[in-house]
Amino acid sequence: MIKEDDAARIVAGLTVLLLPVMGVFTIIPLAVIHYLFAPTRTLSISLALLLLLRYSLGFTGLDLPMYVVAIAFVIPTLAQMASRRFDGLNGSMIYITTTIALGYPVAIMTSPELLPEKVLLLSMLGGLSGAFLHHVSRERDFIVPFGTCMVMWLFSFDYPLPELGRIVLLYSFALALGLGAYWARAADVDAVISEVIICILVVLYAGLSWFLLLLCFYLMGGLFTHYKFARKRELGIAQSRGGVRGYKNVYSNSLVPLALAICYGIYGSELFVFAFLGSVATANGDTLASEIGQTSKSGPRMITTLKPVVPGVDGGVTYLGEGAAVLGSLAIGLLALATGITGLIGVPVSLLGGFLGTNFDSLLGATLQQRGILSNNGVNLLATLFGGVVGGLIWVALWR
Repeated sequence: MIKEDDAARIVAGLTVLLLPVMGVFTIIPLAVIHYLFAPTRTLSISLALLLLLRYSLGFTGLDLPMYVVAIAFVIPTLAQMASRRFDGLNGSMIYITTTIALGYPVAIMTSPELLPEKVLLLSMLGGLSGAFLHHVSRERDFIVPFGTCMVMWLFSFDYPLPELGRIVLLYSFALALGLGAYWARAADVDAVISEVIICILVVLYAGLSWFLLLLCFYLMGGLFTHYKFARKRELGIAQSRGGVRGYKNVYSNSLVPLALAICYGIYGSELFVFAFLGSVATANGDTLASEIGQTSKSGPRMITTLKPVVPGVDGGVTYLGEGAAVLGSLAIGLLALATGITGLIGVPVSLLGGFLGTNFDSLLGATLQQRGILSNNGVNLLATLFGGVVGGLIWVALWR
């Protein structure tokens, strides 16, 4: 039998059917659910607040589309119920699939004039972000509806989209890569979902060739994480969980390149191409510098004082690590050249941006990370931003 709180969650989800008729007044049945079923009170309040937020924004000239709110109703209710008996990757796939299967028709029901390509894309993003937030958040009944609604709203602006079949193909491609990383034990479930989101958005706004640069970083990072892994484990500096990457690692290294790819799709400036190269080259160069440099027979030295330190200390650098940083940065530049993202100029841009960004990472590790001000993920984020700035400045210097 269905438990009372499960039944209440389903009923809350079904209130989405009232949106085309009642609009903001759907808060009335939500209030009834809130009164009758204590376990779903946070959820009913969250859904009601989304409706009030949409209504209030109308007075400011901003538009939170009703179809976005409708999909956000489905995610923490019906999609969550469909996946609740499953754990891990299986549960996430059911969560995402249910969101797409139900979110698509309710969005069309709410706004019949919508292009099907747009509805499908937003349903995908809603399902992916919902599955991710369901895993990582504690206050799911608040974070999931608001978080997914904001993600979908962010990408609900008018933008030329590929045809429906190509969006499905893109989703399938991104999902296949993510599943491959999971089965290869290179990423956990949350990292897989994060990589799928990043793949879809980068390919959609900048093109497949741009994502291939990020894919190069993911593959080389996974490969060299296992380089002399036994030796690194003996020294106590090997990656935790056998080298399986989590979502924090994915976002700290990919968030800046993702933003630059989206900006390129919107504005089309070559500035974002150069910045993207510097940012991804930094991520790749830094990863190789860490994973290869830590195995150097000559001990590392602190980048700020050049005094010897033990392997694994934040801010320690080696000649081998510096060479690995050059190799990782060069790989991104050569791939950018091979895929036609840039001409020959992309190679020195990647080299300089990646090398400087990698050493900026070490500098932050020796200072702010050592003092506990930044985590390793925070250092990675700022380093990729620095590498992107270096690439952007090169563009400015050449074409100002």
